[in-house]
Amino acid sequence: MLDFQLIFGLDKLMHFLGFAGVSVLIGIFILIISGPDCVKQQLKIVWFSLVTVGIIEEYRQFLDPSRSAEFLDAVANIAGVSMGIGITLGLSYLFANKKRVLSSVFHVYPIFLMILLVGLLYINERPFLKMEVSFQERVRSLAALIGF
Repeated sequence: MLDFQLIFGLDKLMHFLGFAGVSVLIGIFILIISGPDCVKQQLKIVWFSLVTVGIIEEYRQFLDPSRSAEFLDAVANIAGVSMGIGITLGLSYLFANKKRVLSSVFHVYPIFLMILLVGLLYINERPFLKMEVSFQERVRSLAALIGF
């Protein structure tokens, strides 16, 4: 049986967020100081370096009697570095293609907002409007009509 608290606990979240934060900060620094043609190469170097540091750090904790070395901590470190570098690569893409990205985002954004608002109406815990048939029932009947 898997211990989900051990796998996805606060300790792993802190490892993930710590390495993600460091890699985003380093990645943004690279975006600021380097040219657009060498960003990917430098981010690869940052990824390899931070992943190596994250794994070696777990070995260092093995030598410290007050700490424990865990395989899943190293996995959380790697996932955090990957997420941070991915965020930086996304920012790099946005800066390089900002006109095209922004124009397409503003076409999709109202649809996304409407979906979110309908979802809030569906899970609303304190109704502000009294109806004979609940909103959930109306959505279910509409879904049945469509075929979901």
